[in-house]
Parts: sequence; C-alpha cells; structure tokens
Amino acid sequence: MKRLRHQTVEPVLGIRVEYYGLRKVNVRGKPGAHEMMLMAAVTFNLKKYMKFTTKSAISQAIALKVERP
Repeated sequence: MKRLRHQTVEPVLGIRVEYYGLRKVNVRGKPGAHEMMLMAAVTFNLKKYMKFTTKSAISQAIALKVERP
C-alpha cells in the first residue's frame, strides 16, 4: 500500500508544494486551508485537462484531409 501511495499521491503533493507555493498556507483556520487546497487541486486538474485536450485536438486536425475546390 505504501508503494502505491508513493506512485500516485506523492508526486501530486510535491508538484503543489514546489510550483504553487503551498509550503505554508496563508489563511486562518481549517475551512480556509481546505478551500486553498481545493483551488490548487482544481488548477492542477485543469492543467492536466488542457494538456490532454490540446494534444488530441492537434492530432485530430492533422488527421483531417483538406479538400480544395
């Protein structure tokens, strides 16, 4: 179980700490910290989503045949 955690969870937490500056949370209370972590998770997932959709859109555009009159 510990090995699985290292493969799935730890890289995501490391990225949040390094690139989003979440070594310290600059809000008070658990609700504020929870909201901050949710926003970091949303931005992380949006970045992954955009990375996936742009690659698939480019590959679909290349696959289309252009017919000229």
